[in-house]
Amino acid sequence: MSPEERIAELERLNAWLQEQLERQRQMNSELRRAVADLARTFQESLAAAYEAGESGDIDAVRRITRANQANWQQYLQRIVAAASRPTPVATDEHE
Repeated sequence: MSPEERIAELERLNAWLQEQLERQRQMNSELRRAVADLARTFQESLAAAYEAGESGDIDAVRRITRANQANWQQYLQRIVAAASRPTPVATDEHE
């Protein structure tokens, strides 16, 4: 392999690595948003359930609990989807 070919190959690899770094940054942002949304929703749900419990409204506690369960499932699906995206594989054109 000539020095020019080697440089071109290294430049392609560098570009691929830069793309992967950006992809990881985007995925991390998505994960942070999903976790922050999950925490906020959980805190709001917990406060609402506490208030409903204090007032003796058991039906409201049940509704809030069911809604909280559905929210958890949605957020967990977002987290799993963001974390499980396949990583593109670098290809070597000389093999």
